[in-house]
Amino acid sequence: MKSFVTLAILAAMIAPAAAADARATGNLPIRSGPGQFYAQIGTLPNGERVGISRCTRKAYWCKIIYDNGPDGWVLGDYLVGAAAKLHVTPPEFTNPLGFMRN
Repeated sequence: MKSFVTLAILAAMIAPAAAADARATGNLPIRSGPGQFYAQIGTLPNGERVGISRCTRKAYWCKIIYDNGPDGWVLGDYLVGAAAKLHVTPPEFTNPLGFMRN
């Protein structure tokens, strides 16, 4: 039973999150990857609503699903929807189950 519970917890931690909604708070460059050195592939207009499929740690960059333009990456600080970003941002690894402890 203990191994079943452990597997269930691991599956929940690894399972991809569903897309969440957010809104742009400025005209944001959409980039092909999570960083300023990736090519700009479009612009997300101020006030536009998008889906967020995932974010980097601390939600610095978020990958958006944009119905009116290209899907890509934008700076997470300019997306309103903290709950949305929290929903798709990976947690910091804290070793909650004590794996590989010396």
